[in-house]
Amino acid sequence: MEIFAVASASCLAAVFGVAALSKIRSRAAFSRFAQSLTAMDVLPAGWVRVCAVLVAGGEVAVLLLLLASPLAAPAGVVGFALGAGLLLAFTAGATLTVIRRVRVVCRCFGASDAPMGRLHVLRNGVLTLIAAGGALSSGSAGGTAPAYWAVAVAGGAVIGALVTRLEDVAALFRPSVPARPEHAHD
Repeated sequence: MEIFAVASASCLAAVFGVAALSKIRSRAAFSRFAQSLTAMDVLPAGWVRVCAVLVAGGEVAVLLLLLASPLAAPAGVVGFALGAGLLLAFTAGATLTVIRRVRVVCRCFGASDAPMGRLHVLRNGVLTLIAAGGALSSGSAGGTAPAYWAVAVAGGAVIGALVTRLEDVAALFRPSVPARPEHAHD
């Protein structure tokens, strides 16, 4: 596995791991996720629960396949391909939501209050490219030094962790609006 594939696998494993855990950690969390799919209004009502189960299961599968990729190269290719497919679907759903101006709280990584927006479309698009690039660069590592692997794993994990907190990171760069006093005294 090439170094880019290692970093990509690490990044996507972090992203899909947090995403899956945020959905399956409790019945309430899974219900909130399913409700967000309903609110997006991109699926027929009868398909929402099935889709929610498939998404959570797919996220777990991507995580496990990418974690297994150093042991079995085909697992990485399958993991990247499944991840890219899920991310394409997520990008399409977020894009439709933004275009139609449907206000839906993003439940990608748990209990966010942020509505789905262009940042989500961009994030999912970039992650799709990472998954595709990881699949294309998967292969034999040959004589790659373990230190390079360690840096790639750590770097990918840090990027993945930042992606899961992207809304918070973006908020750091938004201009703050000073609070207006409730009662102005003359």
